[in-house]
Amino acid sequence: MTRPRPQPGRRGSRAAPAARRRRGPRGPAAARRALALRACLASLLVAVAAAPQVAAAAEHRFAVVIGADRGEQDESPLRFAERDARRFADVLRTLGGVRAERLQLVRGGRRDAVQAAFATAKRSIAAARVSDPGGRFLLVVFYSGHASVRALHLDGTQLTFAELRHAGKAAGADVAVFMVDACRSGGLTRVKGAVPAQPFQIRAADHLSSRGTAMISSAALGEDAQESDRLAGGIFTHHVVAGLLGAADSSGDGRVTLDEVYRYAYSQTVRTTSRTRFVQHPTYAFRMKGRRAVVLTRLAAQRDLGRVQLQRGGTWVLARQGGDGVTEVRTQAGAVLVVPRGRYLVRRRERAGLLEGRVEVGPGLTRVADAQLRRVPYGSTVRRGGAAPLALRFGTAVEATSAPLEAFRGGVHGALGLQLDLTGVSLQGRMRYGRADAVSGLVRQDMLGADLSALRVMDWARARLSFGLGLRAGGEWWWQRFTDTATDRGQWVWRVGPLARVTWAPWARVAIAAECALNVHGLELEGQGWQSRTVPACGLGVAWYVR
Repeated sequence: MTRPRPQPGRRGSRAAPAARRRRGPRGPAAARRALALRACLASLLVAVAAAPQVAAAAEHRFAVVIGADRGEQDESPLRFAERDARRFADVLRTLGGVRAERLQLVRGGRRDAVQAAFATAKRSIAAARVSDPGGRFLLVVFYSGHASVRALHLDGTQLTFAELRHAGKAAGADVAVFMVDACRSGGLTRVKGAVPAQPFQIRAADHLSSRGTAMISSAALGEDAQESDRLAGGIFTHHVVAGLLGAADSSGDGRVTLDEVYRYAYSQTVRTTSRTRFVQHPTYAFRMKGRRAVVLTRLAAQRDLGRVQLQRGGTWVLARQGGDGVTEVRTQAGAVLVVPRGRYLVRRRERAGLLEGRVEVGPGLTRVADAQLRRVPYGSTVRRGGAAPLALRFGTAVEATSAPLEAFRGGVHGALGLQLDLTGVSLQGRMRYGRADAVSGLVRQDMLGADLSALRVMDWARARLSFGLGLRAGGEWWWQRFTDTATDRGQWVWRVGPLARVTWAPWARVAIAAECALNVHGLELEGQGWQSRTVPACGLGVAWYVR
């Protein structure tokens, strides 16, 4: 059998050793060259691995934060603009990597104070460039207050958007980020109005580089920026701060980028203001080069801060005991927020109700799960800002009352009613029936009536109790039947009086109420005309929430 001839250059061929021999013998010089090549490769790998750390160490951050409650003389003072500026500055100091001496906070200042803050920031950036010529420099500019289409209003003075942009760019940073929470601030981004559309999608070309500007406004051109008493701040700023604390970290990498903050603040501002009279649409204008994202905050716990993990997605409200305001966020499951340490009242809103609990946030990671929460009664849910705007319940009650006429004995009346719990008031309508006998036994009186009541209700959450004070008014038809030959007769009687009610909710859908009223009856007595009689009444009832 003839064996096949091996092909040159293939494994197992006889020509392969000859090909290897053509490289020449391995002498001392060749060994030294190989060793040097390996050392160069090792150095290169070390440099690549260390590059992110070097870049992070060479990043310098600065900020100019402005808050002005007072604008022009004909503009009503704002309540929370200067507070919003302080909150934003606190986040930049704790999580944004901005050292205290590099953060200029102007609260209630005029135009000259703002210009002085930019001049200080410019000098600080120039000094930092001298000490680190190869570093990267970021400047964050934030404003909360009054504005027109062209300018910021600062306690009777103005700073135009063009001047604001110029001051930020002239400061000498590689990246300048502007955020403005003010009415008609769409003029900053030069967007001619807005439509309720989704914000930009994150693509490689949208990521921010080490050079350029990014401008974000809280409202489109011609729109009003709104404050919220419930959030104790501007709606847009509230959601920006919540996003920087971790709610906007959609990637879950523990870093919040500028594009993540914008997407989060846009969606939450539109969602929140859609319940108000005017919808507010944040706008943006990014003029950046390259593909590097700008990280605004890093979610690492600090000395006085803790980390809270919300193990279920949805809308959460965190209120610190003895703290300032509340934090409302809408997150995905497993989101982590960085908040000051302390004891918190935590609520999670659902379409069908509200869950509530208390947690202690310490130095480690605090996990909040449904097992730590309990469902809040439906009426209290509405009053505490739940998702539902109202709660409806059907109830029945018995009421003991004295008789308006001395000739009759007191009796027990029954009632059926519907109660509507709203954010500020509880309304109730009832139908009542009762019977009373005369002391002499000669007359039997039947009563059929209806009434309406309105109460201001306050909750004592930990005991599932609520207390209500209000007014009740209604009318009754009295039908009197005589056992002798006298003719039966009837008449209308009106009544009105104050009402006090205590409600206990052992379960979310069940409420037990005790109430006392002081009813003033108006009736016409034979031969005496219209008279008034004051009669106390007390009742006990049970109700079931149907919504």
